[in-house]
Order: sequence, then C-alpha cells, then structure tokens
Amino acid sequence: MKNIFLILIAILSFTACSSDDEVQQPQSIIQSHVVEFTTGTLELWVSVILTTTLTFEDGTQATINSNYDYSTQVVSVEIPENTASFELDFNIENSSQVEMRFYGSVDNTTVHQETINQQNYQYQYSF
Repeated sequence: MKNIFLILIAILSFTACSSDDEVQQPQSIIQSHVVEFTTGTLELWVSVILTTTLTFEDGTQATINSNYDYSTQVVSVEIPENTASFELDFNIENSSQVEMRFYGSVDNTTVHQETINQQNYQYQYSF
C-alpha cells in the first residue's frame, strides 16, 4: 500500500510539473525603447522638432520635447519601460530625407524603421 501511495504521489507531481510548462505567461516589457531620427547635414536655420506624448500603464500622460543635435545630426526620445503607448510628432523645416528607427535600448532590436521625405511625420505605437 505504501508503494502505491508513493507511486501516485510521483505521478501527480510529474503531471503537475509538466502541465506548468505548457502554460504561456504574458511577457511584460523589460526594457526602455528609443525612437531616433537621423538627418543629413542641416544649416543652423533649419528647425527640427520632436514632440512625444507618453501614456503610462497607470493612465497618466507626459509630453517630451526633444532637442536636435546639429553636430550628430540626430534627435531622439527614450520611451520608458512603464509606457503603454506613445504618439510622436516630428517636424523638419525643409523636408530633407530622414531615417527613423524605433528600437529596444538594451537588445538593440528594431521595432520599426523607415525613410521619411516629408516635413511633418506622425507615429504612434502601443505595447
């Protein structure tokens, strides 16, 4: 009787463990992300504006105004881990060609990338 009881316990333990492997847990976002716009050489009079509205997991919002760096020819914004979604508005005064890249800041994996040839560009994303 004792052996049967131990065998039943072993079988129940094995099936309980193996069924846990089949359950897929939702993955949470474990890294911040970066949206980056890279231009060619621009004259100092050409204005470049990037405004990003973040909506956090708790429903609050924040707006970030990013500054263009004329020496590196880049304007970017960091999207924090606890962001549920974001909208951005990119404006460049002279419609120069711009490379946009949205990627994970830790693993460098590209989420979205495209070439823009317009003065005003809007992008939104939900995690």
